[in-house]
Amino acid sequence: MSEIKEENMDVNEYSAGSDLSGNFSKKQQVFLGLQHTLAMFGACILVPILTGLSVSATLFSVGLGTLIFHYFTKGKVPGFLGSSFAFIGPLILVGERMDLRYAQGGIIGAGIIYLLMGFLVQKMGPERVSKVFPAVVTGPIIMVIGLYLAPIGVGMASEHWGVALITLGTALVVNIWGKGMIKVLPIVIGLAVGYASAIAFGLVDFGVIGEASFVGMPGFTLPKFGTAAIALVMPAAIVSLLEHIGDVLAIGSTIGKDIKKDPGIPSTFYGAGVASMISGFLGGPSLTTYGENIGVLALTRIYATFVVSMGAIWALGLSFIPKVEAAVLTIPTAVIGGISVLLYGMIAAIGVRTVVENKVNFVKTRNLIVASVILVLGVGGASFEIVGIEFSSMVVAAVSGIVLNLVLPE
Repeated sequence: MSEIKEENMDVNEYSAGSDLSGNFSKKQQVFLGLQHTLAMFGACILVPILTGLSVSATLFSVGLGTLIFHYFTKGKVPGFLGSSFAFIGPLILVGERMDLRYAQGGIIGAGIIYLLMGFLVQKMGPERVSKVFPAVVTGPIIMVIGLYLAPIGVGMASEHWGVALITLGTALVVNIWGKGMIKVLPIVIGLAVGYASAIAFGLVDFGVIGEASFVGMPGFTLPKFGTAAIALVMPAAIVSLLEHIGDVLAIGSTIGKDIKKDPGIPSTFYGAGVASMISGFLGGPSLTTYGENIGVLALTRIYATFVVSMGAIWALGLSFIPKVEAAVLTIPTAVIGGISVLLYGMIAAIGVRTVVENKVNFVKTRNLIVASVILVLGVGGASFEIVGIEFSSMVVAAVSGIVLNLVLPE
């Protein structure tokens, strides 16, 4: 690889929103994209494992879907799309009651809901969007995203705390004391060292790798359409819509750009909607922006959409290599957990930064009320279920904060 520019290479000297991408050549950025693939992999394949969808078709769909998302957002939103957890329940129900391919029809319908939401937000205009999502709302929502995911990361790490702490410690050491190219590869190096320690502890089973073939087509399936399945699956889009908004705002806060104005929230809905529709046609899940990859952006301060696009291409390539896919599947949960503790914490910290940078005045009682309700409902687990669709505490918190901000007088 070509030499890295030496100037301004200390990540810790950069102000919020500073982008280090210019310090690396295109070849280096291609390799840096692998971090995004590895960061999303564990959570992304959990959806097909639990629901019965094809893992390889899912990898292909998230890779292609991410590239589609970047096209619609004009390369200005470095988000990575992964499989949405909001659809796990409905997909399992459809799989139990009928052919799972009918669920693909519902996923396509969910993509249409994304498009309709994009059209509605576009009609509202960026000024109204900013009024609905000021910093007093978006900051706490972003905090809740990280804190909501925190128990998941801790739960995975608790599978073997020794391995998890080795993984986490390696990533921290690399990011703080690393030099040059090494410094911006904390996820890759952390996972590699964590995996090696897992082998030493006897936690890795290589049998599945030997059984897998070197090359193979992803498990594509064509959708079927039925009213019952669509009615079960489509409503889950309401949940992922709200999660999508929170994640997109978190990306904007991380990279230091107002995505509400350029390229605009509607373009993110259009990109995610079209990506989900195509995923449904291929046998993949409904897609949504991933918090894990927001954590990678915050940790590395490499915001180039090109790097994230390369991560998508890595995912596309993996979908055609069953042996590599099998090798990744052998990574113990504790290794993923060690990295997740760091990434999810970074998301929560971005929320804090959003509040501080926008100088939210917490002397005002109404601001205290809005923020406190979002945090308590989000972290406290205030979820509920309606007609089989579970509305997570994160969604409940976001809706409550938005409503309070609009209703309470200044």
